[in-house]
Amino acid sequence: MLPPTQHNNRPIALFYFQEIAMRAVTQPRALETRDRIVQTAAGLFALKGFHDTKLEEIQRTAEVSSGAFFHHFQSKDDLGFAVIDRHMEKRRQLLDQIEQELPPSKDEGPLTPVFRRLDAIAEMLKRRQHTKGGCIIGNLSTALSDTHEAFRSRLAACFDEMAQEFLPHLEIAARQSGLMQRSQCRNLARYIVTVIEGAIMLARTHRDPKLAACQFDYLKQHLEKTVNG
Repeated sequence: MLPPTQHNNRPIALFYFQEIAMRAVTQPRALETRDRIVQTAAGLFALKGFHDTKLEEIQRTAEVSSGAFFHHFQSKDDLGFAVIDRHMEKRRQLLDQIEQELPPSKDEGPLTPVFRRLDAIAEMLKRRQHTKGGCIIGNLSTALSDTHEAFRSRLAACFDEMAQEFLPHLEIAARQSGLMQRSQCRNLARYIVTVIEGAIMLARTHRDPKLAACQFDYLKQHLEKTVNG
């Protein structure tokens, strides 16, 4: 027979281990539900826009109750920020993967990583040419930058993150050539992002990813002349 103290604590210990087991089951399920909501919202925002997508439609399409939705997100805005974060992470992962799959570069130089990133983006557009909806960052920027300061700030940071992918390589190239000031590199990195976003819109509108690849070729030539002379 168990001592009284052990006997009295047994239900507490049993409850404790049951609680751990319950969390082990429910936490992955909760994460799966959250991911499904974010993925559903991302698709609807890209296709219909942020303002024209209603919470009820997101809940219905994701097959979640209102209670389940508000368990994960306080509001539609809260969900919007999660969509942006997910997009940036998925974009980065996909482009890194595509870059690894590209053939080795014939010539290695400071601008090679920039050119490979552009090639990866062109390949991404080719793979997604039948996917409906445009660039979620571009779409949200157009819809929200004038009316929602918090979204404007986060979306501006997204474009800066994209530019940062190119900036270190531009600075190295500029330092080696001596033809550019370091301060000019940031504007050039943002110029690259501007061309990318415009090329994506052009390719989407014409339903032809080759148009983006063509613009990237011209961009490469411009970068060579600007950085290396």
